[in-house]
Amino acid sequence: MMPYRRRGGVLRPMLNAGKSGAKRLVKFAAPDLDFRHQTSEGIIDITGRRYMLDYDSYARLYADGNEWDGRSGCALATLPPSATALPTPLWLLDLLAGVVGASETGTDEDRGVTCRHLTGTADLSRASQAAPGGIAAPGRKRFGDLLALPVEVWIDNAQIRRIRFSFSEGVEQHTDTLDLWDFGVPLGDLDWTRLPTFRSTDEAAQQS
Repeated sequence: MMPYRRRGGVLRPMLNAGKSGAKRLVKFAAPDLDFRHQTSEGIIDITGRRYMLDYDSYARLYADGNEWDGRSGCALATLPPSATALPTPLWLLDLLAGVVGASETGTDEDRGVTCRHLTGTADLSRASQAAPGGIAAPGRKRFGDLLALPVEVWIDNAQIRRIRFSFSEGVEQHTDTLDLWDFGVPLGDLDWTRLPTFRSTDEAAQQS
């Protein structure tokens, strides 16, 4: 079974983003958004249970159980908040607390680091008991499916570097991938009153 660690501060990013100070920390690939493949860069604050993600000209920020979305750089005060039952990527991290079995399928390189690739199943009831406030349940036809959700994880010798969760919805296949790097980045210089501008600084500079 893979180690599951909760640490303060920020988790480092994933996928195709270069390291850039305290801002390019997380990449989140969510092909199910608008039914096409999308990637973002951002930050996850594990202790504060919040995140900010920038998809280029569109961004999302989650905090205190609400999520805001809109053009990158917009002030939250100008946007209506919405409650979200499935705050991915936090949901992906919470899911790992419910892993009940895993097997190693090989190794892969991630940013020059050799990572063990594990595939396993997670019991959503166990994950929900460990997560603050519980964890939302994705749509499934049978309750038993929630007790053995498939999950893939890549880990180095100390950290979780990637999490992937795939599911089918009718004839469509969805995959959410979270890549992590820049662990422990300070949060003091981040503005949580606006949507982030990690990928779209020039356009966001025009926002009020």
